[in-house]
Amino acid sequence: MARASYLEQNSGATFGHKKKVVKLGAAYQLLEKDSGKIFMLNSATEFATTLPAIKDAGAGWYCKIVVDAAPSGAAYTVVEKAADDTDVVIVNGINELEVDTADDGPSSTGCTTITFADGVAIQGDFIDVWCDGENYYVSGQTKADGGITVA
Repeated sequence: MARASYLEQNSGATFGHKKKVVKLGAAYQLLEKDSGKIFMLNSATEFATTLPAIKDAGAGWYCKIVVDAAPSGAAYTVVEKAADDTDVVIVNGINELEVDTADDGPSSTGCTTITFADGVAIQGDFIDVWCDGENYYVSGQTKADGGITVA
């Protein structure tokens, strides 16, 4: 088949590229195969989401974690796999959209836990997480001062 014919035949294909969105309603251990997914945190009893071990995730692993139901009565947490990793989560910065200028959003050169704060984080707050094979890097956004914290 000539190249022009091949391109003509396939030029109208859209393939329905959609993002993979998964609603989480309970604690979940993320896996290597979860790379590229968007996880929506949605529960009346908040929970922990555990990142895969760095060695399992590997370079290029990525996910987005979004608050779907605002935490009330407890907080959502995103944690490293403690049995394998220690302080491998590097938070480049969390944008806080509040109007005060008293402080900047949280950041860390090595932490274990990211928290969507009870009674503060709201629907739509998010973090992007990606791995270079040695660390996880995180950036994100929250509407409120203190909506996302790191430790």
